[in-house]
Amino acid sequence: MDKQKILMQAFGVVISNNIFPCILNIVFFQAYLVDYYVYSSRCFPGEPPSHIGFSYILPSTLQSSVGLLTVPITSTKHRPIGQLTLEYVVIKSIPDYPWDMNISYAKHWEQRWSGLDVGHRGLGTSFQTKNCANVRENTIASLKTASYHGADMVEFDVQLSKDHIPVIYHDFYVSISLKRKKQIEAMDMLEIPVKDLTLEQLHLLKVYHVAEGREKNPRFFDEDLEDHQPFPTLQTVLQELEQHVGCNIEIKWTMQLKDGTFELNHPFDLNMYLDIILKVVLEYGGDRKIVFSSFNPDICAMIRLKQNKYPVVFLTQGVTSKYPTYHDPRCQTIPMAVRHALAADILGINVHTEDILRDPSQVKFVKDAGLIIFCWGDDNNDKDTIQHLKKLGLHAVIYDKIDEYNAKEVKESIFLVDARENQKALIALAQCNQSCAPQPQITNSLNSEKDFYMDIDKSRNMITTTSTTTSFASFGEQRDQ
Repeated sequence: MDKQKILMQAFGVVISNNIFPCILNIVFFQAYLVDYYVYSSRCFPGEPPSHIGFSYILPSTLQSSVGLLTVPITSTKHRPIGQLTLEYVVIKSIPDYPWDMNISYAKHWEQRWSGLDVGHRGLGTSFQTKNCANVRENTIASLKTASYHGADMVEFDVQLSKDHIPVIYHDFYVSISLKRKKQIEAMDMLEIPVKDLTLEQLHLLKVYHVAEGREKNPRFFDEDLEDHQPFPTLQTVLQELEQHVGCNIEIKWTMQLKDGTFELNHPFDLNMYLDIILKVVLEYGGDRKIVFSSFNPDICAMIRLKQNKYPVVFLTQGVTSKYPTYHDPRCQTIPMAVRHALAADILGINVHTEDILRDPSQVKFVKDAGLIIFCWGDDNNDKDTIQHLKKLGLHAVIYDKIDEYNAKEVKESIFLVDARENQKALIALAQCNQSCAPQPQITNSLNSEKDFYMDIDKSRNMITTTSTTTSFASFGEQRDQ
């Protein structure tokens, strides 16, 4: 080991322009001291760096779950020489939840679970593509229909209503009709965040998808049917779907774009937000195969540390011109996503198919890192592309209209097949144990070395002439003869 590496270990790590994460065990009455060292431009080889200043990070500055923190840098002579700006995330355990290690699937994935068919928002998106699904996305009907047509898993989006109820909906905004008219006019629609409406309001108000509001052309008129209602709760979905259907639950949360703007001004505390969703899944998930995902890399790390039952995959856009670029560099390329997944100790990543089709070698790069890889995107809505992605070794392909593009001969979930095979194996094992067990030997108490015969007439005469005690003794004598 050279002297430069020894010095770096002794005096910390050189800060670069790239992301620089640091994981600490936070104690809320403990402060942190940050020391700064620099190398002189005229230093000799092996000369240690000079201590130029320090900063204090106080626990009082870490009040929220996520935030941006700026602290002054003070020189060793107590003069201000600059400031340190850093983003922080505070991860708390789920309160009042009994944890154990009886079930831990955080890094579990069977080798045979490859090329899985995952229904995007159930049967597919209803508003963004020209050839979209005929059933409203993210509804019980859409999820059940995908299950009926052989989806191994269904993917859906979860966010909280104003009264903190986890609901299934993709967009952050909905359009509300201000006037009850058959024809929608230009001033009839108001876009409002889902987070600003209670569950009751979401179910009672006449709401439209944002695309319907902008185009002034509602697509669905079946809200009176229970399974077609938008905004089903997460609890209802987990209770209504068949247990053999896996769930890919995407956690919705605002993201900062590269231009500095945010998708949404989120008022919820992130720890509380995740705890509410996780408690519902832990209570009603049962034995179902569930995978969490999110575009927010910090949420992926938080879910991994908050629970050990379900695995997590990191959603990434990669290199694309179809969507605005996120500010966080961990979201911008597949190699950066791989590094974050390894650092956070999560199951894998969920990549944008456009990036994979541009450079298929990235699939091997991800798998060589020991990670599971899913893919998503409009490019998946093609039978040939789906088969090509499966041949590349993708563990799961998320696509629309699974009733049309699913090439399975038998429309069954792989988890249903697994359950059936496991049941057969258990029955065979029980039969084997029963046939191999030693059989108990049954002996007849009447069979002995000498058969016993009793003369009924002689015995009756003996009973009439002797007492009861004598009669029993005589029976014994007669047996011995």
